[in-house]
Amino acid sequence: MYSYTDRVSYSRIDKDGLLGVSNVVDAMQDCCLFHSEDVGHSALTLLKKNRAWLVSSWHVIFKRRPKMGEVFHVHTWPYQFKGIFGSRNFLMETPEKEILAVADSKWFYFDSVSGRPARVDKEELEAYPTEPALEMNYSSRKVICPENLTLVQEVTVCQNYLDTNNHVNNGQYVRLAVNVLPIDYEVSEFRAEFRLAAKMGDSMYIHTAAQDSYFYVVFTDKEGTPYFISEFQEKK
Repeated sequence: MYSYTDRVSYSRIDKDGLLGVSNVVDAMQDCCLFHSEDVGHSALTLLKKNRAWLVSSWHVIFKRRPKMGEVFHVHTWPYQFKGIFGSRNFLMETPEKEILAVADSKWFYFDSVSGRPARVDKEELEAYPTEPALEMNYSSRKVICPENLTLVQEVTVCQNYLDTNNHVNNGQYVRLAVNVLPIDYEVSEFRAEFRLAAKMGDSMYIHTAAQDSYFYVVFTDKEGTPYFISEFQEKK
């Protein structure tokens, strides 16, 4: 297990003084990348051999979002590698061990020269010993959304949406999706599937739909091919 400690800063809170939904996902992604840094397999190191880990899906269950100034710990560990895929859990908790959020994530190993997934090499497998999977409700990495989507926004990919892979970072998709949620929509669970990597200058068309206690946000290209599909469940 890899862990780091953080504190809720003013730049990351929402109007209610709580760590934003997208910032919770950011904190988990940061933990994963710190893990990679500290075992000598950072994102920048992987770039030198034309490799990268790209996220395929997220499933985050929110128990409570920490408030302004609150200290929290984030833990992560891989629990399975199979072919091109790696699976990784996350746990966010207070110093008193109160669980704030748990998550499952799926990643795939990518060859940036061929532009195709690649089998995880021996060096990567040895850098990340697996541990037992977290006890949580697991779901399919595929997000099925309604067909009656409504176009609400068009966004052009600009430079500050990109990460070192020259794709829109997964945290940026989540941030943009949260921006179109209904006012005062309190999220209890979040699922996301990443289909296509948007690049500099691409136009992303943001669509939404509501069904029962779920709210869907889908990003597509002009032809309707999805970049990103997400499902938010409202807290009752």
